[in-house]
Amino acid sequence: MTREDDRAREEFTSEAEELLDTLSRDLVEFESQGKNVRPEVVNKIFREVHSLKGLAGMLGFAEISELSHNLEDMLDRLRMGKIEINRELIDLLYDAIDSLNRLVIAINDPSLGALIDITGLTRRIHQTISAQTQKKADDPFADLTLDEQTKKSLTEYEEHRLLENVRAGKYILSIEQTFDFSDFDEKLRALTSALNEAGEVISTLPALDASGGSGIAFRLLYGSTLNDAAAAMLAPEAKVVTLRRVEPSGSGGAPAANDVAPMPEAAVEEEVSLRSVSQTVRVDIGKLDHVMNIVGELIVEKTQLEALTRSVEAQASRMLAHELTKISRNLDRKLNELQKSVIETRMVPVGQIYSKLSRTVRKIARELGKELELVLRGEDTELDKMMVEELTDPLMHIIRNAIDHGIESADERAAAGKPVAGRVTLLAYQQGNSVVLDVTDDGRGIDPEMIRQVAVKRGLVGDKEVVDQQRALELMFTPGFSTATAVSEISGRGVGLDVVKKNIQELKGTIDVTSTIGQGTTFRIMLPITLAIIQALVVEAGGEHFAIPLTSVEESLRIYSKHIRTVERKEVFTLRDFTLPLLRLADAFNLEDGRDHGPDTKWFVVVTRSGEKMAGILVDALVRQQEVVIKSIGERLKTIPGIAGATEVGEGEIVLVVDVGSLIDHFGGRAREARAHAVN
Repeated sequence: MTREDDRAREEFTSEAEELLDTLSRDLVEFESQGKNVRPEVVNKIFREVHSLKGLAGMLGFAEISELSHNLEDMLDRLRMGKIEINRELIDLLYDAIDSLNRLVIAINDPSLGALIDITGLTRRIHQTISAQTQKKADDPFADLTLDEQTKKSLTEYEEHRLLENVRAGKYILSIEQTFDFSDFDEKLRALTSALNEAGEVISTLPALDASGGSGIAFRLLYGSTLNDAAAAMLAPEAKVVTLRRVEPSGSGGAPAANDVAPMPEAAVEEEVSLRSVSQTVRVDIGKLDHVMNIVGELIVEKTQLEALTRSVEAQASRMLAHELTKISRNLDRKLNELQKSVIETRMVPVGQIYSKLSRTVRKIARELGKELELVLRGEDTELDKMMVEELTDPLMHIIRNAIDHGIESADERAAAGKPVAGRVTLLAYQQGNSVVLDVTDDGRGIDPEMIRQVAVKRGLVGDKEVVDQQRALELMFTPGFSTATAVSEISGRGVGLDVVKKNIQELKGTIDVTSTIGQGTTFRIMLPITLAIIQALVVEAGGEHFAIPLTSVEESLRIYSKHIRTVERKEVFTLRDFTLPLLRLADAFNLEDGRDHGPDTKWFVVVTRSGEKMAGILVDALVRQQEVVIKSIGERLKTIPGIAGATEVGEGEIVLVVDVGSLIDHFGGRAREARAHAVN
């Protein structure tokens, strides 16, 4: 066995042990919730088993891969409500996790392999699936007044959630409301949020605007313990109709908290050592976060010390000011060293996930019968460890889509004059304070007409709406959008590019797509090197200070009101040969602007970029550039577009950190218009 194989095996055992530890904890929570287990718990267990299967398959551990695959199939049916939770099922899950743990240990101690009955476990899994699947003959929606068109519009998962709400004895309501085109997305989001606090919005479907006006209507299927009268108080402008009434019961209709009996004590069997077989020490990222937070607090203290030094110097205490300056410089130097050291501790080369990707890609290409060349470049580019971990799944999803949907068959490629073997290139490189990852294929490209046809079927666009290249790329990121015609191991499991985009945005990054029909497609992911300490530009707008991350700033300049033009109700500014959309920060956050406005009013424009989108943020003043530590904010503020967090900029001043990506996505160039509607 080569040194590379030894290292790969060590990495697998280390990751597999972590996954199995997490699975064991999640299974305890699963058991404690009984038949009323929350869907996110089942989904989490499913994803963990799926990850273990993928890892084992890449390294050729066939027994672990086979058992995980069968377990994943059963869990997939479970999360879709095709099998029920009972004592036998929980017993089986515990036995399967225990056997997987023994198989991982057996990698370094083969004698344990003979003690594991994989065939028996596989037989039990298949029996559970077949026995319970046969019980699904009755129509669960028989007492639900739901039209056929609506039933056909539901995805498999939405149908399952509807069924779970019916089983839980909840009211099923139809909530239909018409919105104005100008702000329907914002008001629909607010309505959904309010309803989710007292139930579950199962599905959101477009509806006909009965008013005959210029609005847009949506119909929400809602499951809740609230009846139609109570739900109408949450949606006073909506039409609320009951699709299923709940019969009163002596117990109040509340399901039991735990319908599964406690597990009996397991029979005593041969003891297996619980010592870890991996010699790798993994530092909890939370501990590094704590150290980084301390560094951040020290940076704030350093800023205050510098302010005190300037104050003392202004009071003519030169000797004292000189000593303070010397202390401040020494502290600054040591802080920079400490900060650099902590950041470097967290940094790892992105190449550590390249080997995982290459093995999986070869397997996928083989299963699809496609010849493929995977080109991996920039493996020495470093990124925060946490971000590398979170990046693996989005990258794999993008590459899987490129192979499945982008790369043509050998015959198609030959007919188009292309090499028979398709090429997928993953390139990582540093650009300023950001890391860029480009996933490029030389396949068929993205056809707007095909995207339009799928979007029409899903009711996302009208039959007559024109879908250009840019609109097609936007539609690809809508929830649940997929061009897959059938569910397979490769695609069509209901997880789309919207999940990928959400994961990237949670890392404070952006994702963009460029495509040329017949030539190929590039997905570009841009991420900050670290989420801990960043350079920011502190600005003033509406009498308040804000911090804009420098990773999003292209340049800044001063202009006057007379230079601002309005095109299609959007404020714009001509920057050299480019028409730059403008966004007033004070309008975006509804701040009062007490300045006199005239043609000679002075403004500062911060030219920002989010992926391929650019916008000029209009502010009253540029205050300073400074290092900041982003702190998380409360759940209520998290939903406000344009806010990434908060930071302390010295002397106890707390300012909000601007999320340029969501600010541009939400307002575009219409911050003034949005504010005007809010006032009216």
